[in-house]
Amino acid sequence: MKSNHNRARRLMLAGVAGALVASTAALAGPDDNTLVYGQSLSITDIGPAYNAFLQYPSGYEAGFVLFDRLVTFDDQLQFNPQLAESWAIADDQKSVTFKLRAGATFHDGTPINAEAIKFNVERMMDPEINTTNRPLWDPIAGADVVDDLTVQLRTHEPYALLLNTLAHGSGAILSPTAIMENGQESETQSPVGSGPYKVESFNPGLELVLAAHDGYWAGKPPLDRIIFRYVPEAATRVSALQSGEVDVIDGVPTHLIAQVESDDGLQVLTSPSLRPMGLAMQTTIAPLDNVDVRRALNHAIPVGAIAEKLFLGQAKASNSPIAFNTVGHHGNAPYAYDPDRAREMLAAAGLTDSDGNGLVEHDGEDLSFTLLVPDGVFANDVLIAETAAAALQEVGVGVEIRKIERSSFWDTLRLPVAEAGWQIAMFGFNPSNASGLYHLDSMYTSNPDNAGRPAVWNITRYANEKVDTLLNQARVTVDGDARAAILAEAQDIIWNEAPYIWLQVNNIISAARSDLMGVEVWPVIFTIVRGGHY
Repeated sequence: MKSNHNRARRLMLAGVAGALVASTAALAGPDDNTLVYGQSLSITDIGPAYNAFLQYPSGYEAGFVLFDRLVTFDDQLQFNPQLAESWAIADDQKSVTFKLRAGATFHDGTPINAEAIKFNVERMMDPEINTTNRPLWDPIAGADVVDDLTVQLRTHEPYALLLNTLAHGSGAILSPTAIMENGQESETQSPVGSGPYKVESFNPGLELVLAAHDGYWAGKPPLDRIIFRYVPEAATRVSALQSGEVDVIDGVPTHLIAQVESDDGLQVLTSPSLRPMGLAMQTTIAPLDNVDVRRALNHAIPVGAIAEKLFLGQAKASNSPIAFNTVGHHGNAPYAYDPDRAREMLAAAGLTDSDGNGLVEHDGEDLSFTLLVPDGVFANDVLIAETAAAALQEVGVGVEIRKIERSSFWDTLRLPVAEAGWQIAMFGFNPSNASGLYHLDSMYTSNPDNAGRPAVWNITRYANEKVDTLLNQARVTVDGDARAAILAEAQDIIWNEAPYIWLQVNNIISAARSDLMGVEVWPVIFTIVRGGHY
């Protein structure tokens, strides 16, 4: 790291109130070969199993540094070899044989061989261990050791997205020896991985320090350390970047881009995301079980104005259940902002304001919904919720905004219906394997039990047999064009049935020091610091 940075780092910790506290002792001097990433969300879990890197996406970002995979993505979401040097797909499309790199080792010095790959794949196949990424791993039937450096993965049916699964965060390869010695759940706090950096210390929720793995198969990494540090407030992250206390930040709000761009020592890093934002509606709760009511609410929200005015050109209004650049995207006619039409549709559905108090009535009571929103998980999340609530109020639908702590937001979304305490919730799913099929499957395949926890992320409890059939067909369709046609039909149905109030697709906005190279912003919303160097 260049000595002319003169970056006196200070330890910054996020307290209970989210304040940033600087320690009196400098963390590193100007010659320290360390990269500090100031993250908007904390890391509480650094293993790929169980709850799959809690506090998404921060845990995944650490995982891409800690762990290697058989294959990986680049910043354009193209596949690159990693632990697998090459692979061959069987003629029946139901198995892939991988040739592994010779001499690669885990952080504990044990070899990365076919047995280790088999061990990791079988762990991810286990729904008791890998609880949240089932659409990725359920198609896999097993792993077979061919020889020490050759492993074959089998699928139940032809599965064109196997490489997407293996490049996903849950495809991380960990030391079987460490897991067997320390217990299955040891990975959540002290994993022994296979990547260029290893765990030096971990203070969950505050800071993760990774040190270079000198025995890494591709050679010693360029940095001595990478530090992931929780800096919850956006203005504080930008100030810390300008002062040199951190080298990279994520979650730069649109109104602070100009401040970053005005500093010659900084650079803005952006990419269109694959995460469409929306307001999930509980489709099993009246009157949201009426598709015409859901369509009416879509017409009530000024989505174009939200994308343009709240994001200053850094977002686009959605036209599909999946994002524009996701593989398989198919555009639909947007729901035009038309409050008069929304009122007419609500009235046609039997929701009218009989007492003239400004709210329509359902079952003799003023209609009002609880809108669940996190504070700081998504860009402009509270501001969007307030805008949507005001727009719904204009067409006679009351909204009570319920803000929830970031740490409990994800689990609250997946509570059983009777425990959830919300009828509408802000949510955006990120297909972190870059596949539109994975996105649709995770969000819209019918749940086995609509009263209980959703199987994956179908928090709206949406159910359509035709969509289920189409997604089942897409899973076993190898031809890309044929699969895209199937997904297009599914998107048309879902868009028309409106389980969401569709909003916008944001750009991902991060920033870094100008002389820092190798940091990538992936469309799957991750800021990847693995290749960072000066």
